[in-house]
Amino acid sequence: MATREAPPPGLLDGFSAPLWERLRLDRLRPLSIVRGQHRGHDWMAIDLEHVATGLFSTGRPRTDTTTVFVVRLPRKSSGWYLPDDRITATQQVCVDDGHVYAAALGQRPRVRDWRRWLDTAIDAAEEVVRTEGQRPAADTAQAARPWNPHDQRWVLLWAVLTVPLAFMVLAVLMHAFQEWRSLGAIVWCDSRTHLGSTLRGWKAAACFGLLLLPLAGLFQLARTSVAHIHTPGFALRLNLQGVALAGVSLLALYALQKLLASASGPC
Repeated sequence: MATREAPPPGLLDGFSAPLWERLRLDRLRPLSIVRGQHRGHDWMAIDLEHVATGLFSTGRPRTDTTTVFVVRLPRKSSGWYLPDDRITATQQVCVDDGHVYAAALGQRPRVRDWRRWLDTAIDAAEEVVRTEGQRPAADTAQAARPWNPHDQRWVLLWAVLTVPLAFMVLAVLMHAFQEWRSLGAIVWCDSRTHLGSTLRGWKAAACFGLLLLPLAGLFQLARTSVAHIHTPGFALRLNLQGVALAGVSLLALYALQKLLASASGPC
């Protein structure tokens, strides 16, 4: 029967490209290990403490513990291969030149669930042995990076940058709508100089369009953050959309200023 034991010194150094390196986990500390055999394969379960990777873990660091299931392959080989899409938000499976790894980041499955995790890791091990040297040519230069838990921090960054913009645009849009509904025109007037702009007809419609344009970009950015946060290439996609939103917002601001200037006068 497998028993829990203290990890030997230098345990983590014995792996060439383990799962915890793929996920860029920090401050690693193995707490305990369990060794055994299942379906004729040698396996090890490592309780690994590391810095948490949650959305708000950029502040005061806290720790998580992940149980990583490691299955030894029959020999070392550079031909072992698993596609990057095996590393997802709910389950991470990968291979290096001597071992297959399976885990769920931040989770320590109960012992009664270990058989399922060992079966997952061993199924992957048997797959890489069966497909040794058959790595698809197109996959050698994959454009999309595998899912990475640190990508979640980009959501916080863009939220800090765009939430104030969203409130500002909504406030201006509400003011414009109230002016148009009560006066039939959008009026901005300086009470000290009695100068401003009055937008009617197509100019009022253009003003609404220019205000809605960044809101559409903000909606798309929020949709990507929610619907695609756990997909490969998420950070690249989110950052490209964020940069595009910034560019569109600046162009909309410039066009709005020109529109107001074209309708300026006493008010």
